[in-house]
Amino acid sequence: MDNQAQQSDREHHFYVSTAKFLFHHPQHGIVAVRDPIKLTDAERYGLSPILLYGLTVAGLPIRWLTFSTMKQRRSLRDALLTAWKSAEGLRGLPDILRVNRYVAQTDPLLVADLARIGVRLEVADAKDKTVPASLRSAQDASGWLLKKHDPVDLSLIASVEGLCLDAHDDHDWRASRGPLGLSNRKLEEKIERWLELPTRQPPSVPLADLEWEAGPWLSSWEASLPPDQPRYFHHDGISGRIWLLQGDDPSGDIEDDDEISVYEEHDNTAEVAKNLVACWPNPAKEVAAAARITLRQLQWFTSERASLDRSARNDLRCLLGIEYDERMGSYTPAGPYVLIARKAQAIEAIYQEISGGGDACPCELVPAQGQADPSWRYVLINAHSTPPTLVMAPRGETITERLPDLMMNYEGIRPVSPTLYRDVVTTCARACQTPMANVREMTEFAKRYERHWSDCAWLPD
Repeated sequence: MDNQAQQSDREHHFYVSTAKFLFHHPQHGIVAVRDPIKLTDAERYGLSPILLYGLTVAGLPIRWLTFSTMKQRRSLRDALLTAWKSAEGLRGLPDILRVNRYVAQTDPLLVADLARIGVRLEVADAKDKTVPASLRSAQDASGWLLKKHDPVDLSLIASVEGLCLDAHDDHDWRASRGPLGLSNRKLEEKIERWLELPTRQPPSVPLADLEWEAGPWLSSWEASLPPDQPRYFHHDGISGRIWLLQGDDPSGDIEDDDEISVYEEHDNTAEVAKNLVACWPNPAKEVAAAARITLRQLQWFTSERASLDRSARNDLRCLLGIEYDERMGSYTPAGPYVLIARKAQAIEAIYQEISGGGDACPCELVPAQGQADPSWRYVLINAHSTPPTLVMAPRGETITERLPDLMMNYEGIRPVSPTLYRDVVTTCARACQTPMANVREMTEFAKRYERHWSDCAWLPD
């Protein structure tokens, strides 16, 4: 039996969506965006949405894309048959065409029509992430199509036709090159075997070009986008496309030579908050609520995808104990805190800030007599002339074993009196109750031992 006979069923993923990174502009033609933008926000820049259709070979980076206007939508059957007839990398008809439930619902007769030409339509269930992954990959790739077909007429229809030709040329070029340039040898071998398959041309059975109903599902990717930021148009000499980039237009940053530059503080609140939230004892949702913002606003802010207004930033800084350091010209975690070691990068970054780059003698506190807490280990960060911070590290976790490497000048285990140890455990328990209790409880703890943290060797008798 030859290799071709041993091949499993051929499977393609088919998807339709509003293009996430491509729009049309009456003066610029096709415009690409690097950071996704909501359709209503795109309208303010004169951008009109276009539709993306695509077929991807299951499990392989081989895809075929085409586009249409929103008003003159291409029929699903026309898109499929065109691809199967002309896209070399698809190798013709598959055995299985997998789609999401929206595509299946918008054209209920598609399953029967495809069965007539030997293709089984299957709907991906909610747990199947392969079809959404193929769509995401196609969306990402569409924004980087090289502009080879530049229509003289920049109208919507002419621009979309040129974009289709760019996409088809890109497919043909990649299919002819095969898997060259990949670092994954197993994937290269799978691509080679696929491209060696004989092409299955569709039979000459006519399929009616039925219209299909558009709906909000076409732009479901909008739901996760943050509020829009300022943007500007920019010509990319490499791709040849016009881009709508996020930020202030650099061409407007020309300063008058007679003006004196004014120093501006570096607002790194988002970066500091991101690390603190990652180590905060309470869930991020509770932290957001305590700062009177939504979880999504907090996530957008800490990932620097959106800003917060001045009042919200101040509330978040107050909650998380973030203060402005005039010497450094930036914000820093002032504490004192009870933190939980979850992410190595976050706990290391906070330690570096609190200790001023390692000016501390961190150590694990254990009772001189009696049993230690069976669930948690307690690490003291006793930076010079700074109130102490306590890090709770779960026993048996990898990150706990890494703390000596993450905290510079780590001094190991330090026995303390049972009274102090009980105070540490109790303080941590109270600080973990609510997001607001954290800094408050640790501040009270620090006051009880204030005379002991005047130097790096903070430890009561």
